[in-house]
Amino acid sequence: MVDTLLAPIIMLVEGGSVYGYLLPIYVGLLSAERIAHALFERRVRWNNAEAISNIFLTGVFLGLGILIGHILPLGLMVFIFENLRLFELGSGVMAWIGVFLLYDLAWYTDHRIAHRTGLFWAMHHVHHSCPEYNMTVASRGFLLDSTMLSRPTFYLLPVLGVAPDQYILMSIITNVWGIAQHTRMVGKLGVIDRLFATPSSHRVHHGSDTHYLDRNYGEVLMVWDHLFGTYTPEEEEPLYGVTVPIGTAHPIKIQAAGLRWFLGRYRRAHGWRERLRAIYKPPEWEPDVRRLEDIQSM
Repeated sequence: MVDTLLAPIIMLVEGGSVYGYLLPIYVGLLSAERIAHALFERRVRWNNAEAISNIFLTGVFLGLGILIGHILPLGLMVFIFENLRLFELGSGVMAWIGVFLLYDLAWYTDHRIAHRTGLFWAMHHVHHSCPEYNMTVASRGFLLDSTMLSRPTFYLLPVLGVAPDQYILMSIITNVWGIAQHTRMVGKLGVIDRLFATPSSHRVHHGSDTHYLDRNYGEVLMVWDHLFGTYTPEEEEPLYGVTVPIGTAHPIKIQAAGLRWFLGRYRRAHGWRERLRAIYKPPEWEPDVRRLEDIQSM
């Protein structure tokens, strides 16, 4: 039954039509949000400069993603699935539930790594640097994100039996869900916010307020956040962006901001141990100034 319903979609996915699905959905969601904002939102003005910059970055990602974000990682996943898988999940209802849970857990894990590891935060910083919160922010990311460089856990999925076509189909579904999270036009949804990554729970994730930092990593489910102690409900609406605002809507400067932060921290580190820590320590970590003073006094 499941195979019959999904067969047409899987055929198109295998033919490389991932973006053929995502692009019209993305455009439709953005258009609907923009119209709703114009008709119903009176508190906050739509920031056209930020939106245009986000859409520009989306276009760049689209071209880059087709080549190295889709073809190359998928090729590697095919190789892993064919040669290194421990078992095969199959294609029944329970198998697809397993695929979904494994995918969502992998997303949670990689998302948390992106926030709590200096090098990965330097890349993920781009997505969080926008002081606005709307659906154009969903695709605002670092260029190398398209290579899946920042998603190492996903390469464990084919080892655990997730077939490449299952991975791609799950990626389409969760990407649509992820785009829809990035909006202020949907308020709190009660208990649903505790169970799923809704606009309310994801607004918390984008908050730069101290009590909202590094919370609500889930892509679809909030279960992982509850299990690992990273869930926080939305109280007041967050202040969006990063703790040190970048103050620009220029696409190139947006892309460079996280790397500039990382390189600055790396240069302040002295000795190979401190430089190694600069790579894997969380964003709030700073090199040991006493170590620098000792070196300078020698």
